Amino acid sequence: MKTILYYFTGTGNSLAVAKAISTRLPETELAPIPKLMLIGEKVTVPDDANVGIVYPLYAMGLPKIVMNFFALLDLSHAGYVFSVVTEGGKSGSPTKQIAALSEKSGHILNAAWWIQMPDNYIPFSAPPEKSVEKTIRENALRKVAVIVEDIKNRQNFITGFNVLGNVLKLMYVPFIRNVNNFDKKFVVSPSCNGCQICVRICPVNNIRALPHGKKEWLHKCEGCLACLQFCPVEALSCGGKTANRPRYHHANATVEDMLEQKGSTETN
Repeated sequence: MKTILYYFTGTGNSLAVAKAISTRLPETELAPIPKLMLIGEKVTVPDDANVGIVYPLYAMGLPKIVMNFFALLDLSHAGYVFSVVTEGGKSGSPTKQIAALSEKSGHILNAAWWIQMPDNYIPFSAPPEKSVEKTIRENALRKVAVIVEDIKNRQNFITGFNVLGNVLKLMYVPFIRNVNNFDKKFVVSPSCNGCQICVRICPVNNIRALPHGKKEWLHKCEGCLACLQFCPVEALSCGGKTANRPRYHHANATVEDMLEQKGSTETN
């Protein structure tokens, strides 16, 4: 039985979960959402396929790019639709939001899971210590194993936010309304070496390289912080204490992974 995992990642956490599912589930294809969004064509899933959406939690909701992806996605031929959200806390899943989008695209949401991964939103706090990070990743893999068995059996499993999540989700509307201008917070320090990794890996081609190592942000930001987290000299910050906080990306995530996510489409 074919499974397609549509994924979006900023630091590699959601990609790691998608890969962990795919290695345990036969006939699974990974399909990057940024690449499909840049192509901009309708996406129709095969007959009776399992379809999963794997994504990070942003302000208690879906990233804007994932939300917009549903406008391209035709789920009417799917056999089973599920979502897996990765998050730094334990607040649950924005199930009502993604269920409504799924139904509008042609199929009900059959299952929704959440998996805790190392928190990496450094505008709020520093990433966990390496030992804590390792434990969180190990626990995540154990949860993936349970989820995979449920997918194989097409188990219905719907869970939403806990009490804290339902309170915190009030911040989603202002976040998503202003997220494209999040890039106004970015500051480039003199330590920038001009490598252009930030330009190359941005999933929405939001950064333009200018002469003398300067950058221009185009105000279509997703707030994923990939540019900041993957900078090899930590030259990017976004105000406050972020300049001095450790950076984070998943231990197995590479620049090549981020380029593959967007189909190796690069800007000049």
